[in-house]
Amino acid sequence: MKNRKLSIRKLLIMMIVLSVLLAVSLIALTIYLITFYFYDAAELYILPGISLISLAGAIPPILLLRPVSTYNIRLKQTEDSIENLNKLNNTLRAQRHDFMNHLQVVHSLIELEEFSEANKYIGKVYTDIENVSSILKTGIPAVNAILESKRQSCKNKDIEVTVDINSTLSKIHVPDWELCKLLGNIIDNSINALSAVQSTKKLNIEIFEDMHSYRFKISNNGPVIPYDLWTRIFEPGYTEGVHEGEGMGLAICNELISTYNGKLWVVSDDNETVFEGFIPMLN
Repeated sequence: MKNRKLSIRKLLIMMIVLSVLLAVSLIALTIYLITFYFYDAAELYILPGISLISLAGAIPPILLLRPVSTYNIRLKQTEDSIENLNKLNNTLRAQRHDFMNHLQVVHSLIELEEFSEANKYIGKVYTDIENVSSILKTGIPAVNAILESKRQSCKNKDIEVTVDINSTLSKIHVPDWELCKLLGNIIDNSINALSAVQSTKKLNIEIFEDMHSYRFKISNNGPVIPYDLWTRIFEPGYTEGVHEGEGMGLAICNELISTYNGKLWVVSDDNETVFEGFIPMLN
């Protein structure tokens, strides 16, 4: 699929280049023949006409470049969502498969009157189930999937992550793929920031709503962001004071949320850095 997407864009660019080269070649040939061979050959004026047609042939591919690029971006987002959904489905299937085994272990511990061990075991199992269940509270499968994907990423990097969902996002007017891009970029920013932390790494994700808007808050205990950078880090390409590659991601998030009349900001101190934003509900 990836190669197919690339070939569409490359094909359009090739069509534009060939059309322009053909037009330029015909014009050059016309000038050359008129100048050195045929001063009065009326037939040669057909060549400029063909050149104009060639140039006109480059217009449709040019007009198609932006829609195709947008299509490719959305297709990539859809593929990522499907992959994340598959991962979430596999996690839930594995959890269901292990549930009976967990019950058998607890049952055996109780029969052996190892009540303390049974309690500890149940606590660990409950925590794992609660972590997965907590991200299933939105009504958007793609959002649930990307939250689980980021939770697994945090687990692999020894980051303690908590997810607190208090909204189904049922009436949010942001397309799923854009909402996933918004949340994913900000969460990735926090994960990258935590790479510099030597002690316990913590990440907290909250999604909730009030009477007027859908809100989210993503916090981490990474390095403090100086006050004078609180607005500048949302400027396109600005990377000073943040990890490499994060500048454009935050700018994209800021532009995206502004498109839906929302707002994104950051507050940072020695204890935590909090990215918070809201998207107004439609009346």
